[in-house]
Amino acid sequence: MICPVGAISMVEDYEGFLYPEIDKDKCVKCNKCKKICSNFNPNNSYLEKLYAGYTKIEKDLNECSSGGMFYILAKYVIENHGIVFGVEFDENVRAIHNYADNLEDCKKFRGSKYVRSDINNSYQEVKDFLEDNRLVLFTGTPCQCNALKVFLKKNYENLILCDVICHNNPSPKVLKKYIEELEEKNGKKVKNIYFRSKENTWKNQTPIIEYDDGQRQEENSFFEAFVKELLGRPSCYSCVFANKKRVTDFTIGDLWGVENFNLNIKEKNGISLFTINSVKAEQLFEKVKNELYYEKIESDAPYNNNHYKNTLSNNHRNKFYKQINKKVSIIKLMQKYSKITFVDRVQFKIRRTMRKIKNSN
Repeated sequence: MICPVGAISMVEDYEGFLYPEIDKDKCVKCNKCKKICSNFNPNNSYLEKLYAGYTKIEKDLNECSSGGMFYILAKYVIENHGIVFGVEFDENVRAIHNYADNLEDCKKFRGSKYVRSDINNSYQEVKDFLEDNRLVLFTGTPCQCNALKVFLKKNYENLILCDVICHNNPSPKVLKKYIEELEEKNGKKVKNIYFRSKENTWKNQTPIIEYDDGQRQEENSFFEAFVKELLGRPSCYSCVFANKKRVTDFTIGDLWGVENFNLNIKEKNGISLFTINSVKAEQLFEKVKNELYYEKIESDAPYNNNHYKNTLSNNHRNKFYKQINKKVSIIKLMQKYSKITFVDRVQFKIRRTMRKIKNSN
């Protein structure tokens, strides 16, 4: 949208990731694209107020990925005639950004999606609602949130930005192939994937596949490849936003390792780690805090169990992606390259040590 001559288009590479491609015949070398690109503009601000908490409404807690902080924020915005942007699965189980103007539709944004979402026209839609003086809550990855800030070019008091503590962004092509293989194998259409269902408790990380006939199946191949750093977008492994200084008003995630903290509140079926990063967020939290059990955390230790710094890619990542377009089972490929051997562990430790040395210099 920023290009005055329309020289930029988004093109999918063989791994299934979209990248901007410049038509050199159209380009007038104005450099506006570089000036607006979010990766050139990591303008972080942070109050460093860290909390643990979960919603007081048990039904909402059971239907959310962690402690339900997103839904509390969404509820406030909807009750104030606002608009909520989030990520949903469409009818083809494709992750897309969309918006809702009622609380029932906000439910489709709950639950982890674990794949790169298609932003569509969301940034322009956010701007239109803001210009119409509507209160807007936008949720997404840190890079998506920062890209929105850069796109808008100015601060809006009626915009609330909330990013998720991001692991990495897997390829939509891999997820699509995974779903197609499940459908072919089972002879029925996949209706939904619950990557973080609490049917078997919060800490059970086995996703549930739901088919159009109501059958539900536990299947872990995609999620296992995700956590083994096999599926991420290359830029995720050098992300400029993977740090404790956030670019949004709120940051939300899971409080993994909750048992290691001496908290007065006790985890029931999920607990959120959330940070208040701006004065705007601080003021909003005062309005919604009675809807959750919460406790302030005085150290940044919880980040040690989350992804505030870049992860290292799987040693076999490139081998995996070079084979995904062949006539092979994507499930078998993910299972093959998700296995961690002794050699892999040694190589990983060497790479991690080298990175620490590099960062210290």
